[in-house]
Amino acid sequence: MTCFSLRFPQLEILELLGKGGMGAVYKARQPGLDRMVALKILPPELGKAPSFAERFTIEARALARLAHNHIVTVYDFGQVNGLFFILMEYVEGVNLAELVTQRGLLPVAESCELIRQAAIGLQHVHEQHLVHRDIKPANLLVSPAGVVKILDLGLATLKTGTSGGELTTDRQFLGTVDYAAPE
Repeated sequence: MTCFSLRFPQLEILELLGKGGMGAVYKARQPGLDRMVALKILPPELGKAPSFAERFTIEARALARLAHNHIVTVYDFGQVNGLFFILMEYVEGVNLAELVTQRGLLPVAESCELIRQAAIGLQHVHEQHLVHRDIKPANLLVSPAGVVKILDLGLATLKTGTSGGELTTDRQFLGTVDYAAPE
């Protein structure tokens, strides 16, 4: 039993899937609904900023609008004992970076199909007035059936003029430098 099991009694925390600058993601089971989920716990220091809770709520609600076959679904979000969390769809598979590491260069036709699916998902993100801001192979999950799902929209920003709707300010960089647009 992890320390998070006490904070999330409705979940069975099974394993750590990954850890990065924007938090840790755990594979969990929701016994009541008999489904697997992914639980992302944000770093505690993020919640210390006075306006973070409001901005987090605005962003989570925007991400919840992204119901699409090529985007990981957000089920819930909130705060438990000072920890902010996002409960998401669990996708069996590997991210594109891992897939290329395992298999080497992919055939052109397969690469084009994976890119096509990611582009369809990103088009939906755009239609919801969001910008992902951290598209990279590690943020594209590929299921065993070859379905691409975009994840880690934690750095997404609203393109509208919504007050408080952005987690960053102008001229503040977030993302992965190797995959950022040159501008």
